[in-house]
Amino acid sequence: MYKCSVKAQLVMDQVRSRCQEDTQTNNKWRGRSGNYMYIMGRENADGKATGVVHKIAEDGSHKLCGSFKIMSDGIITRFTGLSKADWNNAMRSAEAEYKSKYETATTETPATEQKVAV
Repeated sequence: MYKCSVKAQLVMDQVRSRCQEDTQTNNKWRGRSGNYMYIMGRENADGKATGVVHKIAEDGSHKLCGSFKIMSDGIITRFTGLSKADWNNAMRSAEAEYKSKYETATTETPATEQKVAV
């Protein structure tokens, strides 16, 4: 499994669900100017999710056409073939999911009593 920050992974999950809606695969989608697929790159120590994007030709072959970068805070800075509207939807949904899963869990932890030695 590719390791990146929680927020970057949630954004990738949104992109993956977009791919599932379009093509029933985990990494291919239909863009405005053709069909695309992404391939994850190397893991990054700072939590970014990065990789390359290939455009799929009509004969089924594919060619490198760009790349993607999702920062560790869940912000998409580059994703060739994916529209800005898709970027914004993925980031918005991922942020909402992050808040519902992780921020409520950290705010609901009970405070521990302080013990003072006398």
